[in-house]
Amino acid sequence: MNKIEQSELRDQIREHFDDEIQLIDYLRVIWKWKWLIILGTFVCMVVAGVVSFNMSNIYEVSMTIEPGIIGVDKDGKFIYLDSRDNIEGKIKRGLYNRRIQKALNINPLKTGIKFGVRPQKGTNFIKVTSEWEENEAEFGKKSLVQLVAFISKEYEDVIHQRKDDYEKQILMKQNQIKEVEIQRKDIDKKILLELNTIGAKKNHIKLNKATLNIIQDREKELLEEIKNVKDNTERIVKERNNVLQHKGNVDDISLLLYSTTIQQNVAYFNQLSNQINDIRTKKEIAGMKIENLKKDIDDINTEIDRLKLKKTEGLQAKINDLKLQIDRLRIKEGMIKNIRVIQNPESSIRPVKPKKKLIIVLAGVVAFMMMMFLAFFLEYIQKAKRSTIIK
Repeated sequence: MNKIEQSELRDQIREHFDDEIQLIDYLRVIWKWKWLIILGTFVCMVVAGVVSFNMSNIYEVSMTIEPGIIGVDKDGKFIYLDSRDNIEGKIKRGLYNRRIQKALNINPLKTGIKFGVRPQKGTNFIKVTSEWEENEAEFGKKSLVQLVAFISKEYEDVIHQRKDDYEKQILMKQNQIKEVEIQRKDIDKKILLELNTIGAKKNHIKLNKATLNIIQDREKELLEEIKNVKDNTERIVKERNNVLQHKGNVDDISLLLYSTTIQQNVAYFNQLSNQINDIRTKKEIAGMKIENLKKDIDDINTEIDRLKLKKTEGLQAKINDLKLQIDRLRIKEGMIKNIRVIQNPESSIRPVKPKKKLIIVLAGVVAFMMMMFLAFFLEYIQKAKRSTIIK
């Protein structure tokens, strides 16, 4: 080992030795003044305990509120009347304190009001707190109630305006339903008129059928009459032909009578044929009228079905849709709320101040540090005196 290394080793040993000496000196000083440190710390802790136990107990009065809601967005989240930060800012700045004191007849010179606000994580709730002595806790609860009342009053006009807007929309939808109901009644009247028209046409059909039956009966009579005339004519022609074959036994007058009778039968036959043609024309006309009336009835029934479909499906569907819109508007209107109290004002079970144990512990720590400083200071003074006497 060279000289340089030996010198460095000696320096390290000397420093370590000096440190040990200093640490021992510190411990000796502490041990020397241990009773001062112990008693001083104990006395301070006792004094702090006595003082803290004589202090008035302070209780926390708290309440949780939620900003007013005016609707829901597309994602289903609430739309709030005002932001939580804005409401918190108003409470922190004490904008309502003077009005609360006035409302509760509190002397601001004797009793001050100060609110604290704490947002609730994961929610839009606001926890409002205030600290009061035990005998004034009820004032604390009343002050929070008044706070909610004053905040709510600021938003009343907006709330009423929003609800009025929804009420107007609901009234408009209800008027539209009434208009549709009137249309439904008009359709009922039209259906009734169409049914009356069907009844009238059915009566016409009955009348035409009765007429047709009469025509058909008359046609049968005429056909029978024609048959008789034809048969009679054929018989007379045969008789005349027989007479002509035996002309010697018959005079000319008889032949003339036969010819006249045949001519009369032919004329009558033609007359009957014309009547039958007229009757058949009337029969066709009556049949066409009946068919046209039936077609008209079918058309009217189709119109009635269309009207009923319009009433039951078209207009009723419109009414149902309007009612659904009204229900949705009522739901939206029902969602509109002013400041909502989630948790009513309540006082803490135990006092939040003074924290007696904490005060005593802190007093002990501070006193211990002060006594340590005092011990070293006294030790320093004694050493200084001894050094002066030696000199």
